[in-house]
Amino acid sequence: MNESANTRPPGRHREGRPADTTRPRRRKARLASTYRTTLYRMRIDPDEESLRSALNHRYLRDKDFTVVHTQVAGVPALLVHGSVPQPVADWCPVITGLTGAPLTISHSSAGCALLMSFDGHVYALTYGTLGRFVLDTDRIDPGFGIAFAIRAIEPERIRRVTRRVLASTGRVERSLVAGGQPIRRYGIEGWGEIVGQLCGVLANERLAGTRGGTRPVTIAGADSLQIAVSTEPAGLLKDLREIGRVCAGDSPSPDLEFIAQVRPVPPGERTARLDALLDDLLGADEHTDLGLALPASQVDHEAMAQSYLVKVPYRTVRMMDLHLEDILERTRQRPTGRRLEALKIGSIGMCADPSGRELLTPPVSAHKWITAEISVDAARMIYQEGRWYEIGAEHLELLRDEIQKILTKTPSLVLPPWTDDLGDEDAYNKMVAATCTGYVLLDKHFLKTRQHRRGHGIEACDLLGPDNELIHVKRAERSAPLSHLFAQGEVSVDALIHEADARQRLVTQVHFEQPGHPIDTDFRPRKVIYAIALDAKKPLTADTLFTFSQVALYRAARRLRLDNIEVEVVAIPTSPQETLPRRQAVVASRSGS
Repeated sequence: MNESANTRPPGRHREGRPADTTRPRRRKARLASTYRTTLYRMRIDPDEESLRSALNHRYLRDKDFTVVHTQVAGVPALLVHGSVPQPVADWCPVITGLTGAPLTISHSSAGCALLMSFDGHVYALTYGTLGRFVLDTDRIDPGFGIAFAIRAIEPERIRRVTRRVLASTGRVERSLVAGGQPIRRYGIEGWGEIVGQLCGVLANERLAGTRGGTRPVTIAGADSLQIAVSTEPAGLLKDLREIGRVCAGDSPSPDLEFIAQVRPVPPGERTARLDALLDDLLGADEHTDLGLALPASQVDHEAMAQSYLVKVPYRTVRMMDLHLEDILERTRQRPTGRRLEALKIGSIGMCADPSGRELLTPPVSAHKWITAEISVDAARMIYQEGRWYEIGAEHLELLRDEIQKILTKTPSLVLPPWTDDLGDEDAYNKMVAATCTGYVLLDKHFLKTRQHRRGHGIEACDLLGPDNELIHVKRAERSAPLSHLFAQGEVSVDALIHEADARQRLVTQVHFEQPGHPIDTDFRPRKVIYAIALDAKKPLTADTLFTFSQVALYRAARRLRLDNIEVEVVAIPTSPQETLPRRQAVVASRSGS
């Protein structure tokens, strides 16, 4: 028997030291049966020749990634992989400057993507921190992950929800309950929000991650699907086939069906017409139907952003903060029909450093930062993250009913007509305070408090009513001014309830403007009135308010009612010949009209 058979190979132990023949040899690590990955479905032709069209070729060239044609269980596939070395971390010079100690720490990031043409679709599985960078984001099938999630997770065990409020501000909200809870407890208004990401416990037991297991398996669905899939070639194909079957054949869970009521508009002639209308908005001086919206994919990283890289042909600008006007000043310079195109070519990226060198995520096409609302015939179309959505009839009807309840409530006061000779809001508010009994002019009277130090501060209201009603006045034709009006009511009430210095400054302002008006520092808001003047041919109804404005009004009313604040909406006549409704005539004398 050869003695070397019982000893370790040369170099495996110190010279002169006998080998330990009693220690068992280390076994090769066993590959787990599943591995969590991020799965995308790509909008390209499902054939081998088209796989490369799903890639971000500029990124691959810059980073020198490797692209290899291969197969997975006989299915055509494309393997993309590489790494990006950083010889010196961005923060090293900062530490050196602070301490004087030279610091040159290097690091490297890697990533991989596996694209497969399978069952009439192209799927992309990404791995590592850079895996998602190799895909062309404009080729990703939006809503694929959420479509699977609403059909495959348990509605009673939702762990995280990311939703976008349908408002011109494009506000994104994220709620997290680690242990999970029923979807209804997240307080989502199905007609007023777009659910962009849903995370919960997987109910489907046909997938490799759940077969035979006893522990709950969590998935997250958005444009992508974060899910554990089989690490065996045949098992992976089986998982992909089941995911495709669920998306195509299963109905959404009844408790989650409302998420599907906000429908994306398929690309075609209809979206081309909508794009043309949006292109016109991007060139207009007025942009009240436009807003700046944070893409859902950027929500997790926004808190770390210290600068923005805005690249809209043909220059790149670094900005410490981002505003809608920063984008529109570039689109206005473009000819008709080329403005939206410029935003699609351009991009906006968030950076972790003030100098704009360290991107937090791949830059997102600039048009995905724009939100807009356009009415086409009887339809309400919303532009969010580069896609058009049509608000479902059920959503609109529910919203309309809620708004109609607010608008048809008998008002406690009326206001005089807003005639053409009065001009702007400043003139109208002054007229009311001068001619109507008990009203105090507070328009442009700002409250600067410890919580509201920036700028001028906040306005408590435009007019203080006879019974100290907070009256906010607006003559509106579009969505954004009203959305701001409703939000203004929330902000002022919050300050007056919770900030003693805000109440003190309000009382001082009122007594200066109208000595003897009954108000003191014990004042607490009891009623907020939104006074709105629309065109004489457009009476104030749920049908004449923009969708953005309807959502903002409902949310403001719900929020204020939590503080026991009564909310009213009063229509201001825009023609002196208009006759006040009989039910308003009873209270008209209170306003002196």
